[in-house]
Amino acid sequence: MKIHVVVPAFREGKLVPSFLESWAGIIDHEVEIYLVNGNPGDETSALLRAWSGRCRVREIQGSPDRFWTGLVNLGLRAVAETIGSDDAVVLTNIDVKFEGDPVSGMLRRSGGLENRQLTLPVVGSGGKVLSAGVRVRSWSFSLNRHLFDGITAADLPADTLVEATYLPTRFVLLPAKALLEGHLPNEEHLPHYCADYEYTNRLRSCGYQPCIVTGPVVEIAEGNTGLDTYSLGTTFRSRLEGIGDIKCPYHFRYRFHFVRLTYPAAALIPGMVTHFTKIFLEIIFGGRQLDRFRVR
Repeated sequence: MKIHVVVPAFREGKLVPSFLESWAGIIDHEVEIYLVNGNPGDETSALLRAWSGRCRVREIQGSPDRFWTGLVNLGLRAVAETIGSDDAVVLTNIDVKFEGDPVSGMLRRSGGLENRQLTLPVVGSGGKVLSAGVRVRSWSFSLNRHLFDGITAADLPADTLVEATYLPTRFVLLPAKALLEGHLPNEEHLPHYCADYEYTNRLRSCGYQPCIVTGPVVEIAEGNTGLDTYSLGTTFRSRLEGIGDIKCPYHFRYRFHFVRLTYPAAALIPGMVTHFTKIFLEIIFGGRQLDRFRVR
């Protein structure tokens, strides 16, 4: 099995060496990295030209006007041109690093990729889980459970496979046939925020069950995760000023398209109401003030 790694990047050269070194440590699989550069010709391009590690690295040239989904689509389409039916794809972030071989650990603990998409807990520098997956408790009430959120890596259950409704794409393992069937993220309506959740939910609707594998973990650079409107340091004014930012979780246009593209038809109208009610409350009071009401 060959592992095709798709990773978008934009002026993040300082993160490239540790990312490549992590993947060069994998010895059980042949690895090819497709780094989709949103600013070709920059320091990232220079680093890739100088790379001489174990895994093969290809630079896919993007452009500054392409956001997360546009860059990801370029990479996934390049992979689809050469991928073998027994291969797998990892969609990940440039700020992810790890030791050992999390892919082999995921495959061994899950029993394989047949009709599945897999992720594992992503932890911050403090050792706590920042993301794993979301289980929808009620579409109509926009009631979600963020699985393993805030748990320390040491307290995670050992070697379990937990089903979710959709996954963040910080480290997602997909079977080759998902790409060969033409499943890609929605580039037109969700260029950045929520695009990863829309994509994994769409894969689920096409028969690829999202699952979290516990055991291996990967680490992410918390300072590179975009706008954090949940942090204790945000103010009402700053939350209002950030609404129009492409990376803002409250961006009304993309949130509207997220609900429209993701929610089942029967829950679309009530889900739209409850979803935006939650957003307005978070803008007014701040996400951390509402943490106590989140379903763990």
